[in-house]
Amino acid sequence: MENEIALVVERHFPGARLDTLKRLTGGVSADVYRLDVLLPTGSALKVVLRCHGPTHSGHDAELEFDLLGSLMETGLPVAQPLFVDTSCELLEYPYLLIGFVDGSSTAAQTMADKHIDIMAETLAMVHKTETEAFPVLPPRLNPLPELFDYLPVGPDWQELRDNLSKLENTAFGGTPVLLHGDFWPANLIWQEDRIAAILDWEDAAVGDPLSDVACTCLELRYIYGEKGMLRFQKAYSQYRDVDENRFALWQIYTAAAAQHFMENWGLEPSREDHMRRTATEVIKEATALILRKDWYS
Repeated sequence: MENEIALVVERHFPGARLDTLKRLTGGVSADVYRLDVLLPTGSALKVVLRCHGPTHSGHDAELEFDLLGSLMETGLPVAQPLFVDTSCELLEYPYLLIGFVDGSSTAAQTMADKHIDIMAETLAMVHKTETEAFPVLPPRLNPLPELFDYLPVGPDWQELRDNLSKLENTAFGGTPVLLHGDFWPANLIWQEDRIAAILDWEDAAVGDPLSDVACTCLELRYIYGEKGMLRFQKAYSQYRDVDENRFALWQIYTAAAAQHFMENWGLEPSREDHMRRTATEVIKEATALILRKDWYS
């Protein structure tokens, strides 16, 4: 693989050579590498290679590249898109080269309340972003009926299934907003108390902002427990109202989808067990709200 990536460097940076190559962890549907490139001038350049592989499930490389370019224009903290190649001449799959952003995502393990508040502020900023000049993104407006594909089966869940099947008006009725789709600590690069870059926009969409909020809350609960989740929810609500009924519905969707796909994430068994138990807790808590009688009519 290193020889092929060296050819990628030569194609996009004429006269340069690959100095070092480091695979970055955390990617599920793309193979991600940091490349240290020596330019003909003698200076060094760090770039990131995102190679879409056989398990890639997000946007195609060209859409991801165009989206990053549009995001750069808005002033959101994102990595600069440099090149995209879908020819599959040098690598087996399409790839992107993007700028490397110095910082750390491991700060997530010691995140203080103020960092959770900054996350909420940043996600609210994403949701305020104008998208008229963006490439066309898929809608994400209604967790039903896709939710039924992800819900656990069995008698314990039948009452919830029956009640969900009776719901009406579950589609988001507001103005669709830009959604990141996977806004969690590992997709953020921190420089001290500042988010320097939001990574991995391959699941971006336009739609209901509460779908993003539910995703982030679940991820924070995995790491920091209920306290971290509630802190984020409260902080986000300072920027945009959080309808508890719609939020509960997106919580069930997000947690059930996570359980459905989790076996493909390459998690350690103990970590997967913890996340499955946490997701089940979230589903049960949100279900208690859903089963109230004051739902949609």
